[in-house]
This record gives sequence, C-alpha cells and structure tokens, in this order.
Amino acid sequence: MKNKIDKNWILKACLENQNELIENFKKREAEINDAAFGNNESASQSEDRRAGKYELLKALGDELAFAQQELAYLNSLDVSNECTIVEPGATVVTEQFVFFIGISSEKIEVDGVTVIGISTRAPIYANMRGLEKGNTFQFNETTYVIEDIY
Repeated sequence: MKNKIDKNWILKACLENQNELIENFKKREAEINDAAFGNNESASQSEDRRAGKYELLKALGDELAFAQQELAYLNSLDVSNECTIVEPGATVVTEQFVFFIGISSEKIEVDGVTVIGISTRAPIYANMRGLEKGNTFQFNETTYVIEDIY
C-alpha cells in the first residue's frame, strides 16, 4: 500500500456504520413494541406472544445499549496522533489486511481499500497489542507482518 488512508475517513466510516446499526436496533425495537402491545389479538394469544416479545425486547435493548457504548468509545478516539505501536486509534497495515483498532465492525471500504475494524477485546488484538512496524504476529495459523502503523 503506497498511500496511507486518512484515519479521519476510517473513523467517519466506522461512525456511520455504528449509527446505522443503532438506528436499525431502534427501528426493530419500535416494530416489536408495536406488535407486542397492539390490540389485534385475543387475550390468550397476546399473553403468550407478549412474553416472548418481552424477552426479545430485552435482548434488543441490551444490544442497543452495547452499540451505543461502542459509539461513545469511537467518538472518544483521538485519530489525530500518529501511532507507532498497535493501540486504540491505530491503523495497522499488513500484507493481508488493513486493521483499524477501535470497535469490531463490518469491513468498510475507504479509498478502494478494505479496512477491518477490530475491538481491543478481540483475540487478534491481544496478539498484536503493543507491536511496532516490522514485527510479526500470528492468529488462526496465519502469520502477519506489520508493514505500517499510523
């Protein structure tokens, strides 16, 4: 990779993905609320279905809260600093992948390059944490050489 991807663009794409995820959770939560508390079923039908929907709402609420915490964490990252070790906010370039250390996210495309967001809680992060350019690490039987960190 000859050109560095602007970390501000990476962060912006991660924030957009996280905001979209949160909106999807909120939309799904509203749909389930409407279905659970609608008055179009008999009492016996609605009682059984409501119990399951309460559980689903609780699970969705937990996922939403986690997604919001991750969004807050992303917003707290300072990507203006040039990183020299693998740490939160760093972009790590290997021959196989470009990683952004922040939160776990779907692959994002930035300037035609695929970037994988990984969390500091991810097993792969434990293998690369604190490493520098030129160091190697292994994960799932693949050896990675760190070509650049910024």
